[in-house]
Amino acid sequence: MYYRAITLLLTGFVSCLTWSVSLNAADSKVTFEKEIRPIFKAYCFHCHGEEKELSGSLDVRLRRLLMKGGDSGEAIVPGKHAESLLFQYVESGDMPPDEKLRLKPEEVALIAKWIDQGASAGPEPKGEIKPGDFLITEDERTHWAFRPIRKTAVPEVTELLKEQNKTDVNPVDAFIARKLNANGLWFSEEADRLTLIRRAAFDLTGLPPAPEEIKVYLADQSPDAYEKMIDRLLASPHYGERWARHWLDVAGYADSEGYNDKDIIRPDAWHYRDYVIRSLNADKPWDQFITEQLAGDELVKATHASAQKLVDQDPAVCEKLTATGFLRLAPDGTGSSPMDPAIARNQVITETVKIMSSSLLGMTIGCAECHHHRFDPIPQQDFYRLRAVIAPVYDAEKWRKPASRRAALMSPEDKAKAAKLTAQVKELDAEHNKVKADVTQLIAERVLKEIPDAEREQAKLAYETEVKKRSKEQAEFLKKKYPMLDLLVPGRLHLFLARYKDGNELKKRYEDIKEKADKLRARIPQPEYIRVATEDPQHLPETFVFYRGDISSPEEDKIAPGGLTVIGSETENVFPVNNPELPTTGRRLAYARYLTNGKHPLVARVLMNRFWMHHFGKAIVDSTGDFGSRSAIPTHPELLDWLAADFMEHGWQLKRIHRLIMTSRAYRQTSTAHSEKAAAIDADNRLLWRMTMRRLEAEAIRDAILAVSGDLNRDQFGVPVPVALSDSGIITVGAGKISKDRRELKRSIYIQVRRTQPVTMLNAFDAPSMEPNCERRVFSTVATQSLALLNSEFMRNQSVAFAKRVLTSAGKDADDAILIKTAWKMALSTEPSAAEMQALEKSFALQLKEYESKKVKGPRQEALAAICHVLFGTNQFLYVE
Repeated sequence: MYYRAITLLLTGFVSCLTWSVSLNAADSKVTFEKEIRPIFKAYCFHCHGEEKELSGSLDVRLRRLLMKGGDSGEAIVPGKHAESLLFQYVESGDMPPDEKLRLKPEEVALIAKWIDQGASAGPEPKGEIKPGDFLITEDERTHWAFRPIRKTAVPEVTELLKEQNKTDVNPVDAFIARKLNANGLWFSEEADRLTLIRRAAFDLTGLPPAPEEIKVYLADQSPDAYEKMIDRLLASPHYGERWARHWLDVAGYADSEGYNDKDIIRPDAWHYRDYVIRSLNADKPWDQFITEQLAGDELVKATHASAQKLVDQDPAVCEKLTATGFLRLAPDGTGSSPMDPAIARNQVITETVKIMSSSLLGMTIGCAECHHHRFDPIPQQDFYRLRAVIAPVYDAEKWRKPASRRAALMSPEDKAKAAKLTAQVKELDAEHNKVKADVTQLIAERVLKEIPDAEREQAKLAYETEVKKRSKEQAEFLKKKYPMLDLLVPGRLHLFLARYKDGNELKKRYEDIKEKADKLRARIPQPEYIRVATEDPQHLPETFVFYRGDISSPEEDKIAPGGLTVIGSETENVFPVNNPELPTTGRRLAYARYLTNGKHPLVARVLMNRFWMHHFGKAIVDSTGDFGSRSAIPTHPELLDWLAADFMEHGWQLKRIHRLIMTSRAYRQTSTAHSEKAAAIDADNRLLWRMTMRRLEAEAIRDAILAVSGDLNRDQFGVPVPVALSDSGIITVGAGKISKDRRELKRSIYIQVRRTQPVTMLNAFDAPSMEPNCERRVFSTVATQSLALLNSEFMRNQSVAFAKRVLTSAGKDADDAILIKTAWKMALSTEPSAAEMQALEKSFALQLKEYESKKVKGPRQEALAAICHVLFGTNQFLYVE
């Protein structure tokens, strides 16, 4: 285990080492804190400082420790890199000893440069520093993401924006305008109204605007028409479906356990999905939303033993308990894996810690499971402090498999109905058994009459004696001489009835009763189940650091639950091991309140950064899941902090933030790259001098196709739509078949998420794999996407449905041009240009001629379906401007 862990560490470590080293000018000052210490931390700390025994007696964690040298003498000679042993070792490749961990040439050159410049360093921690102590420097503590969130004054840019004749400048615009102006740039012109409603509709609902919505918006000439349109979209029930998808990504939602090829179905996970949708539609404050997911059970004082009773007594408890499904989303093979149960359990806990940290903290805390973090000031103990927070839920010693972490749901009406029907079934079952026993007795009497008089009484006595109480002589007597009596019991009665003419009539006596009971039994309401996180107060597990992450090597000292060491004081981020005021430990509730107290520097920043990304296509901090030392530099740090602070000050209400962002000039810009000067200064549009064009996510593409074709089933919530292998050999929704309730045509958020069976079409368009979660989606452009759109049976069916909708809307007598324009407007929310009309009319005519020549039924509809298919594959459909 140890050697395997080291190999994985070294292999993964090199691939993670991606910082950029700057060697621009010969006279540029190299700092120990910014450039040299990170190199040593990555390559050298493991042997030279982090262990209690120093390799070669050399400690390189601080400049003053490095200057002491080691067994071989002085490590560095300031001003003379060639004479410095440390430089000689790293240049020759002797150190680090593992060939996979050789320093890059530019890093070696940087060390030489630092030494030649005098090997200086800034202020360092004072006092005795022992080997093995985890050091956090002042420079690390003041990293931008660890500083308190500060709401700076909104920049004064009225003069810059005076052409708007506005005194109430949107704060978003103020921050962006200041930076644009400083770089010689400015906002682009506002996009047209059709572009804006399509952009806003996809952003807030994940669906294209309906023709009637466009009509209402275009007809509204009031000054606040745009704002009213935004409010209508925010009020849509589809808003929660759209934004739930974003959160379900980072939460790692799936409808199967994953972990191995069995990928067992989670039949009850969907309740958590529905909880998220409802919470977002209700604009539930995010501090409450987070707290419920981490500690909903502790909010209602539920334990593992009392959860079911509380749900039965108070249905309102259900929402809080359903929310804790967040802690049950990690891949879990403890109910199916043949591997070592202890390893499987540990894997579940580890993945849960990763989901918690990446979704809420934006930190790669999982890297500290086996060792101190190689880049960030996160000691190994921090990983286990977070593990201790959830240890009572994931008690490795008193482990509960997935099937035993549930609570049953049933309405009072269903309970009453179930009790009534159960009582009726019980009576019928008793009657069935009695009638069957009577028939059995009747057959027994007939068999006894066939036995000679001399042995009849003996046989009767043996038969009527209970099987377990028969003497040895009785048992042998029946078995050898009269086996029919020996076998004649109600369970085998059917074997005897065939001998008699009235056998069927006798059988019907009890079978009719059974049939009646079975019909009633089928009507008994069955409970649904929710996955819940609860604790057993009878057993409080202890947490220890595992040496090198090896579960068989726990260290001696117990670890208390807490947050990250680098953030706040010891009193702020260490929680009680057991809260006497609660029936549970209270650890998760304390942690949730610590995260949402308005002082934590990461949570609001991480959330706001993601919210921004979903509106602009690019985040303020590109590394959305890594706010550590290797994070991307925020493009607008003051804006990010202002938004995060404002978000918390105004009750953590997300819909308010949507309104603020979407009513800004920055958001309403055109996406057209019209300025060569701007493109030269900021080719990647990091300063937001225009809107970024974005491709729709996989689910939005499918949902948009269904919406435009008119086939979208807008029913909400409920059991996931199953996925399966279709006849064509691809994973499709419902195996490509449509049932009577049309559930296969529901929005993609309701499709079953199988970790090992992603829907082929969604997978082609980069739907994420939950291993264990997805903190940011990738967007690729590959040939398989076009093939999926061209050759899919789903696309063919939807194109036909779209054509029928167009014919109904435009009228079957409408000319070709009207049909094409109608289809274009329905699909793209705009009017086609003259050139586009000409191309489509030509294509339509060719298709129509082809279908007519082949005498295809309904050639006009088929030709129109071909045009609809083309529209579904256009960039205008797949991208939002």
